[in-house]
Amino acid sequence: MKKRTSIEEMNAICTMLISDFLKKFHYSNTRVIDIEDFVTRYLGTTILYEDFAVDVPGRGGFISDGEQALPVLRNGMRQFVIFPENVIVIDSSLNSMDNLAKYRFTVAHEAAHFIMCKHVGGDFTAAFHTEYVDGEYYTTEMLKEMMSFSETVANRAAACLLMPDFIVEKMLNKYNLGNKVTIYTGSKIVIPKASKTIIQQMADSMGVSFSTCYYRLQELSILDKRPLEEYAAAFSVAEDDHV
Repeated sequence: MKKRTSIEEMNAICTMLISDFLKKFHYSNTRVIDIEDFVTRYLGTTILYEDFAVDVPGRGGFISDGEQALPVLRNGMRQFVIFPENVIVIDSSLNSMDNLAKYRFTVAHEAAHFIMCKHVGGDFTAAFHTEYVDGEYYTTEMLKEMMSFSETVANRAAACLLMPDFIVEKMLNKYNLGNKVTIYTGSKIVIPKASKTIIQQMADSMGVSFSTCYYRLQELSILDKRPLEEYAAAFSVAEDDHV
């Protein structure tokens, strides 16, 4: 039996689950997915908060397999705690308004691991959500874990849970009249100010970060990619000389 899924499969499953969740719990015309309610009432698991005492920078979320211990700080002492299987543990530092988008994505990421395991079957494996922090040192082993296929699928599925295509479409209609968002591509990607504003408005409305929203738009083929040379027209005052 196949013990692996694909990004396309997970996106389809997550969209279906979020749609069912919104229907069952009577969320009408919502633009922000209540990811805590989805995890606790719909998936039936638990979210706990602890002060992580891990050595890897950027680790903010953990879903337990009931066997692997998580290092946490309690009363100033480092302790290794084994949580029940499928319990999601979030670093307490993320549970604040300043980190709301990061917190929501972390919960969604761990929920994606839960969904993925139920989908493919087999023994559940504990998993961390680690956000890359510029300037920090990561071993080769850590980087392999962060960039593994499982983590990539979980990240894409988390974005799908927080931004299902039908809600993205609503936000695109609201903030850009349903049109694709223009970016320019060359050796680097250039996002003009007007497009940045649209993406930020959509991100704020859905409770996610700018970068998470941008990559979701990219995945849904909602970005209008134009040659970078076309952007010159926004700066040049000289008329074309066709003599």
